[in-house]
Amino acid sequence: MRKDNFGICLSFYAVLGFVLALLGHTTLTLLLLGFVIVVHKDQWLTMQVMQAFFLSILSGIVSTIIGIISPIYQVPFIGPLIAACFGIVTSLISLLILVMAIAGISKAAKEQDANLPLVKAFAEKAFGLVKNVTYTQSAPNQNAPVQNPQNQGQNNFNNTQN
Repeated sequence: MRKDNFGICLSFYAVLGFVLALLGHTTLTLLLLGFVIVVHKDQWLTMQVMQAFFLSILSGIVSTIIGIISPIYQVPFIGPLIAACFGIVTSLISLLILVMAIAGISKAAKEQDANLPLVKAFAEKAFGLVKNVTYTQSAPNQNAPVQNPQNQGQNNFNNTQN
């Protein structure tokens, strides 16, 4: 286990980041990310805490949307229906965040990459690890015979008449 200058295992910071994300403490996760970037300068640790930070942002977005929609719940006939629909969606998203945070905690405790599906892409973009790939058409083969589509249709027509 790798330890820092304070005698604390580096994986502790990653686990702490995912615990803070699970609890919905976005500000504390951001402060932990800043601490890790400035003090430790470890690429693996920074990537894990950054994934935890983006997970906490995702959790915060869900909470904000619920807060914005909640006054609609008081509308007499439509409110309970909307509340039920958003309750199911919110529960599924919260369960997904819980599962992702637990997976991040268990992998970070083993000093492995958390590799969380959605947030890893954001962390890699923020870290600058993703490159844009552009595909171009390859040039035609110089040795291949070129067929004229107009002549090919005439040849097929002439062959069918014979």
